[in-house]
Amino acid sequence: MRLAYSSKFKSDLSRSVHSALGKSGIINVPLVAEEVRKLNEIENIALEDIESMVLDLAQLLGAPIEFDSLAIYVPAAV
Repeated sequence: MRLAYSSKFKSDLSRSVHSALGKSGIINVPLVAEEVRKLNEIENIALEDIESMVLDLAQLLGAPIEFDSLAIYVPAAV
């Protein structure tokens, strides 16, 4: 895992986690990670690394989490 990420990536990560928490009250880790990955494909960050960061942020916020990778991905409005 890299130690330095772009400010756009970090902003997208934070926004996506907070948005998911606001919409459903639960952070679906694989779904949010995939959303962040697609928004930042040019950075070529491994999905597993993004999932780890989503999980860390969700835990920091004390948010309920789930791991439903079969949920339907709907991109957030940018």
